Amino acid sequence: MSEKDPVKALKAAITEKLHIDPRKTPLEVRLEKEALAIDGTVDTIALKKKALLVAMETEGVAGVVDRLRVRPSMRMTDAEIKKHFLDAVDSEPVFAGLKIKAEVANGVVDIEGAVPSLTHKRLAGVFAWWVPGSLDVINSLEVAPPEEDNGDEIKDAVRTAFEKDRFVDSSSITVTVRNWVVTLDGVVRGEVERNAAEEDAWFVWGVNDVVNNLLIQRALKSAETAEHPPKRYRPHRLPFKRP
Repeated sequence: MSEKDPVKALKAAITEKLHIDPRKTPLEVRLEKEALAIDGTVDTIALKKKALLVAMETEGVAGVVDRLRVRPSMRMTDAEIKKHFLDAVDSEPVFAGLKIKAEVANGVVDIEGAVPSLTHKRLAGVFAWWVPGSLDVINSLEVAPPEEDNGDEIKDAVRTAFEKDRFVDSSSITVTVRNWVVTLDGVVRGEVERNAAEEDAWFVWGVNDVVNNLLIQRALKSAETAEHPPKRYRPHRLPFKRP
């Protein structure tokens, strides 16, 4: 195989840049015509997005086929995932009167319908990711009338997600966005809140990277350390009710 073989190059980049051990997290990479296809399951949404960006930077390919999934924090059926998401949408005032539909297949949530703003579109996507059984989210919502996307739109969506997340105090966090990269600054109550805020930012459609500068209050740090969550910890932001 050539030294410039894109499959070999991407596998090496995933190991070297993202520190993903291929023995613990096996990912299948192959060429489909002139596109790189990536298939497998990673622990976090951050690793999924970073792997896709690395793939897009690989020389000699025309595109990337995304078949990466995120390991769920709870096993759920497709029917449970769909009901949990639609219940959350129906109970959220900002979605009142909007016709948002969802189809779920093998843990992948496909959201369809029309919404009046990019913030609505992004918040619906965050809600889908908040369902503990979701493996991936395809956000097919149409924004009508169309809006021009920019950093301020992403910032508004991240802040809205924080306001809806019962694990995050949005008043203590400053959000800045530049070139699709979100930076979080401020002081939070503990590791759980710090992780939840970063995860929320990653869940927002269009975010390519998150710089987490959040500091933990010293008074609570020792108490939180004893309850340090695992890396793929995903708190249940919304009440989980089985259908």
